[in-house]
Amino acid sequence: MSENRYDVIILGTGPGGITAALYGQRLGLNTVVFGDIPGGSVYMIENIMNYPGFIGGVPGAQFGTMAFQQAQSEGANFTLSRLESLSSSDGLFKGIDANKTEYLAPSAIVATGRVPKRLAVPNAHVKGVHFCSICDGPLYRGKNSTLAVVGNENAAAQHALALSRIADTVMLLCPGDSLQMDTAHINQIEKQSNIDVHLNTEVTGYKGLDIIDGIVIKPQGAEEKEVPVDGLFLAVGWRPNVGMLDIQVEKTAEGYLKTDEKLMTSFPGLFAAGDVRDTDMWQVLTACADGARAAKYVSEFLE
Repeated sequence: MSENRYDVIILGTGPGGITAALYGQRLGLNTVVFGDIPGGSVYMIENIMNYPGFIGGVPGAQFGTMAFQQAQSEGANFTLSRLESLSSSDGLFKGIDANKTEYLAPSAIVATGRVPKRLAVPNAHVKGVHFCSICDGPLYRGKNSTLAVVGNENAAAQHALALSRIADTVMLLCPGDSLQMDTAHINQIEKQSNIDVHLNTEVTGYKGLDIIDGIVIKPQGAEEKEVPVDGLFLAVGWRPNVGMLDIQVEKTAEGYLKTDEKLMTSFPGLFAAGDVRDTDMWQVLTACADGARAAKYVSEFLE
């Protein structure tokens, strides 16, 4: 047997993938996990307040590290690298990493989550446009900055609240006519005197050559206008991270993986867990539950 032969290949080191590895190892499966950040994008969450057992919340980075170490202690094999492709032939899944190393397994779990969308504007990749307030917010500390956040759901609220402790002014620009976020977030935003909420407002362009120094906004029923900002943080939606799959599998119109009641996709032996699959709730808790269930059903499939 090849040293790179496993029972299950797991794609993703977020909550879903790590939990799948933890449960898989405890079920007697030999797992190999691909992903270069322990905990995945959970590090972008400043404080997870709605996961049971953590009174007062737990920092996302701490949660991810603890989960990673727990799965490691059960014997899960973490490569700390991403798969460039996952294909299938002769009843085996074949994963190829950035070093062109091959890994084989009769089953696989895709738990690669979602990646943030950019605004469809000219110069969309200009510097100064960010997706993680925890990572990039400190760049503006002590600079009397004005920062803008685009979005109206929980991610946008978390950006605005984190940045309110750093910037002089935070503009929360919402395309809809109401805030579509948890009431707890709304209450916190209302208490922050330096967060200005602008409803029914779209961002139609960026100003600046190499680095953003302003945005063009269009309030509903009004003319476009330029507003100077030092940085922009986006929370305008997500797309499933499935670019590495070289397997024909059923997806939704948005690209999420369709699964049955046992979390298996339309391709036998290929399972999905967490935010990458067609689900009605994108949460750390539900991703963990998916990971545990996927491992259980992989075990049944292999038997």
